[in-house]
Amino acid sequence: MSINGFHTLSIGLQIEERRFIRIPFPIQLFIFEELLESLLDILNIACFFVPKTSNPNSATRISIHSTKALVIAVLKLLGSLNIDEPYDLVDVTTDKVRVLIKVR
Repeated sequence: MSINGFHTLSIGLQIEERRFIRIPFPIQLFIFEELLESLLDILNIACFFVPKTSNPNSATRISIHSTKALVIAVLKLLGSLNIDEPYDLVDVTTDKVRVLIKVR
């Protein structure tokens, strides 16, 4: 993993004529990516001990293997978000709502 910058995620929301609400995520994206990579290592080890077939008597349909696939997908998404320059990921404005997601 390369650290190109210290990018954080910021979400902004404005409904009608009210004040613009900013929701910053205090965790930097590369730290979140490192945490997910550590979780993926733990899931890789757990997958050796858990069968791939699901148990029909189980209360949940979420397995270790599907969780591992989800973590891999999120890691790919984070890898694509970590580029050099800051940018706006989403900037949508309608009549009454404005949604803004920035990577800074």
